[in-house]
Amino acid sequence: MSRDAFRFVHATSLRLDEPLSGTGMLSPDDRALAEDATFYAFEQIVETTIGAQADFLLLTGNCFHSRTQSLRARVALEKGFERLAAHQVAVYISPGSQDPASSWRTLIHLPPNVTLLSDEEQEPVAVMRDGRVLAAVYIVASPHSDETKWSASGPTVMQRHQAPFRIGIVPAGTPLAWKDGRPVAINNLGLSRAAVTLVETAIADQTEYLALGEGLPRTEYYPGGLAHDPGCSQSLDGTVSGSRGCTVVNVPVHGSVTMDSVAVAPVRWETISLVVEPSHNWDDLVERMALAVMERVADNDERLWILNWRISGQGPIFDSLPDRNSQHELWELVEAELEGETDVRRSHRLISVENYGPVDSNRSAPTGLLRQFLEILDGLDGKDFDHVRQLMHKHPAFERMDWRQAKDLLDRTGFTGVERQTRELAARWLD
Repeated sequence: MSRDAFRFVHATSLRLDEPLSGTGMLSPDDRALAEDATFYAFEQIVETTIGAQADFLLLTGNCFHSRTQSLRARVALEKGFERLAAHQVAVYISPGSQDPASSWRTLIHLPPNVTLLSDEEQEPVAVMRDGRVLAAVYIVASPHSDETKWSASGPTVMQRHQAPFRIGIVPAGTPLAWKDGRPVAINNLGLSRAAVTLVETAIADQTEYLALGEGLPRTEYYPGGLAHDPGCSQSLDGTVSGSRGCTVVNVPVHGSVTMDSVAVAPVRWETISLVVEPSHNWDDLVERMALAVMERVADNDERLWILNWRISGQGPIFDSLPDRNSQHELWELVEAELEGETDVRRSHRLISVENYGPVDSNRSAPTGLLRQFLEILDGLDGKDFDHVRQLMHKHPAFERMDWRQAKDLLDRTGFTGVERQTRELAARWLD
């Protein structure tokens, strides 16, 4: 089936009117910016959609939290939808775990250009332009996918639907994870197994675009298509660092889909690790910190960087860091070094001071409990790590968002990183 070229914007986890946490002390202006950051990000998503001349905006869950019933979130969404309607831009929404379909229907006024998709059994919605079908949009799996409640015809993904381009949605809160490019269950419960089955079916059917909504940046390729999560539009804490925003998805007449990430978040988090050697003085430390900041480039409308410093090491300079006055002096020196380098404001926080450094070849061999622990660690390998990780994937606790973020961090760190950090901590606590 031939297709027309089109473009859409994919955004997820707007989390409107949810507070940023772990920012530390901020100036009044920066505090006001942090309070409005999620709204500013959504406004920029709307402007990006209009500026890119996109055919539609796709929102894949957790736009707001239904428990708070935030009036500000409601007003922001309705104003954004009305602005898109004025430019003849459609909006397709899949509810997430925090913003169920019932909340959308009762709390938000949806204009005619907005389509709310409810669950995996809803029929595909045709995206139209000038009387021609551009694509079919439907939910593949959801936070509440339960095969015991499916109708005789079953979920949409298990039925054959003809369309020039298919967009299957896996919204925020869907109980599955990804490993080696494939969906995996996060526990042995039926909801997770059902979600994995549905996503595997979509992949096997070569669904051209799987729109993920968890809010953790990810792109997985498979024969005939790809799965993509643009990440949250504004990170609420340091868990997700770097520039945050949305993705402009370009679908050509022929060939592969291309994607362009667009930063929209006004507040950016960065976690920077440094090691202080005994020979370092204040000038050395300040220079290294300034260089680490300058390696990062500000994107678009970023206004504030929250820099979380994780510093390890030894020596007089390192020993002075826990002192509040020393930290204040250090931040002032770093800012003086960075004057004129970037247009963004910065807030510094020392989140970790670990009294250990690189392995010293002159250090005496470990003894006692440390030696016994390291002998056990030497006997472990990547297979043991994978076994533990699989056990964690299956644990029911990982359905919670914060636990799932911890699991994803473990996946990204890998065996080598975990082993290195384990040895460093053991050297500190067991020696």
